[in-house]
Amino acid sequence: MPLVPLNGIEINYRDGGRGEDLLLVHNLTSNITGFDRNFPELSRHYRTVAADLRGHGLTTHEENEAAAAGFYTFDNMVDDQLALLDKLGIDRFYLFGQAFWGANVALHLFDRVPDRVKGLVISSTYMIINDAREKAYDALGEQAQQNFRRMHEQARTEGMMAVYQDRLASGQFWGPKVLGSPDILEAFAAAHRLTSPTAFVTIPQLSRERRAGIAAKLSARGLPLMLLLGEDETPHERKLFIDEMRADYPGTHVLLLPGAGHYPTIENPADFNRVLLDFYAGVARYGDTRADTENESDTTPEEASA
Repeated sequence: MPLVPLNGIEINYRDGGRGEDLLLVHNLTSNITGFDRNFPELSRHYRTVAADLRGHGLTTHEENEAAAAGFYTFDNMVDDQLALLDKLGIDRFYLFGQAFWGANVALHLFDRVPDRVKGLVISSTYMIINDAREKAYDALGEQAQQNFRRMHEQARTEGMMAVYQDRLASGQFWGPKVLGSPDILEAFAAAHRLTSPTAFVTIPQLSRERRAGIAAKLSARGLPLMLLLGEDETPHERKLFIDEMRADYPGTHVLLLPGAGHYPTIENPADFNRVLLDFYAGVARYGDTRADTENESDTTPEEASA
């Protein structure tokens, strides 16, 4: 996997396959190895690209907490992605973003270059506000607030493997599929080791005004967009993610994936890969796939069609 100097940092990325272009964006405490179960199948159909976000994997880390707020921003991460796309000669592309970091990088990327994004799939999140008044984890409930505050302190004082051990005990976003799989846990442990503790505690800012602006652009452009959720996500989180995304963008398609929770890319890669391929194929065939919000309903992979 190449490591290249771009946008003032070094970026580790993966590029494989032929055909139309697909960009994958991973989540917090992950990196491009989180797509190991997706890359072989997706790259059979698309030229598939993914990069370690700053603070993750082998891409540049910033460990000075005073400088981190200006380093770990969604706009900086969009700049990184655009620099890589330009280096690779990629103009228009399909896009996937995983959970809070990945989905919001993807949505900010659409906001920056809406004419270049053909279709977007996000999973396990919505545009969660994070600013001086609200923290992103506040929306997830009291228990999640306690979990994240504790894990942030552990990251600062003990490092990311203490965070990993805490998540084994608390199960924050880790459902039965994760906790019951030694292979997934081994992959998650490796990813935590390569995550900056400062990145973990530095939640990128997203204001209500910026969220509203992105939502307005989604509606104005009619971007084909699907929210993918694992059925093992908690009922509160599942309802929250759906309600908030559809409040922002009524044209959001929703699909519930069985056998997965917060991390469908690794918990149920076979169905995840097929869902992405079917959705992007539908976008290519039908173009504007804005949903009829009065008639649409949540579907499972067996009910979904391209």
